[in-house]
Amino acid sequence: MRKSICVPKTLLLLILLTIFVGVSLNTSAEAKQRRSSGKKASGKTKAASAKAGSGKSRRTASSRSKSSRRNVVARSNRRRRAAASNDREVQSLLSKRGKLTRAERQKLSRSRSSRSRRARALALARLRALRARDEALRNSAASNIEKDDVTGEDLEIRQAAVNALHGRSGTVVVMDPNNGRIFTIVNQQMALGSPVKPCSTTKLIVGLAALHENVFDPNEDVQFGRTASMNLTDALARSNNPVFQVLGQLLGYDRIIKYSSNFGFGAKTGVNYPGESDGFLPEDETNLYASHGDGFGVTAMQLAAFTGAIANGGNLYTPRVPRTVEDAESFRPELKRQIEMTPEDRMRLLSGMIGAVNYGTGRLSFNPLGQVAGKTGTCTGNRDKLGLFTSFSSADNPRVVVTVITTGSTEAGKRAAEIAGRIYAAISPRFFRERMVTPAAATTEIAAPKLGNWQN
Repeated sequence: MRKSICVPKTLLLLILLTIFVGVSLNTSAEAKQRRSSGKKASGKTKAASAKAGSGKSRRTASSRSKSSRRNVVARSNRRRRAAASNDREVQSLLSKRGKLTRAERQKLSRSRSSRSRRARALALARLRALRARDEALRNSAASNIEKDDVTGEDLEIRQAAVNALHGRSGTVVVMDPNNGRIFTIVNQQMALGSPVKPCSTTKLIVGLAALHENVFDPNEDVQFGRTASMNLTDALARSNNPVFQVLGQLLGYDRIIKYSSNFGFGAKTGVNYPGESDGFLPEDETNLYASHGDGFGVTAMQLAAFTGAIANGGNLYTPRVPRTVEDAESFRPELKRQIEMTPEDRMRLLSGMIGAVNYGTGRLSFNPLGQVAGKTGTCTGNRDKLGLFTSFSSADNPRVVVTVITTGSTEAGKRAAEIAGRIYAAISPRFFRERMVTPAAATTEIAAPKLGNWQN
């Protein structure tokens, strides 16, 4: 007889409920996983779509840019071809024999007018660029002058130099050739830290070296070309380039570099102002380094110190400004060295420097109170035109050196000489008052010089 198994209803319901809950949880987890996978796939799809769209946009922009450039080049080429074709037609009409038709005359007239308009437009554009550059140079110079350290400088002489510059882009050095004392340096950054091409002032170096080395007879003309010749005095006075190119060839590169170094170029002067540059000497021999200064880089301070040595007979002093009252009262010259120059060399060089002022390139520096001796320089530097004039006065009693360097689109040696002439006109009564001819001027008391703030 079988026994029946009796299962409690409560236990059976519990088992069924457990199975149902497990199935439900499992189904929910699978649904979440599917949704998560779907979102990731959707995100990847969107990113890929965005990347593809961005790449397509870049390719489109690049394609447009290339197309635009091609169009510009094509238009430019079409204009050039049209202009060339028009030029050929105009040349054909100009060479045509016989009477031109009315249409042909009108075509020639239009061509001439078009060429004239283009030339005027180009000239005006260049002029605007030059004016903008000149204005920038003047502004830079004015800013530098405001930063000058005037401690110990002679403020009267400084004001005369600033007035003479009259807003031009340039620098002025005024010093005593007999002891190296600096009266003023206007635009110290340019005078000390900005070497420039010396232009024709390099003829002083070459001339003095050629005299000292006896590579030519100073009593005879220097021959250049087939029939032309000129003596050293006139060559310096008129700044004749071929003469000094001949002298440079006679001297050779090594001797020119030797004398340039001896005269103080390519090295600091030792002046007691900050920011002085060594400048530089030519690394290679060129056709123009003896006449135009190619390859040289000189500062206004170096040029003034060298000019002072010519003025005083050969003593190259270390330039200094006395910074305190004690320095001024006990000022003593510091001799750097004696340059290689005989009294005969000096007199022959001096005659050319006097000639430059009296009848040559430096006439605008002439001063009736003291015979100025100087040398101009005109050339183009790295970018801008340069005007140089280095000088001293007077030739028979040197009391003051004035060196001027200017830069700008219209600058030249004669303009620098004009600036120096204004300075001499302002300060010569102080140095050469015994030569003033009018009774009133002869008895005028000259006030003691005003000096910069010693305490700064």
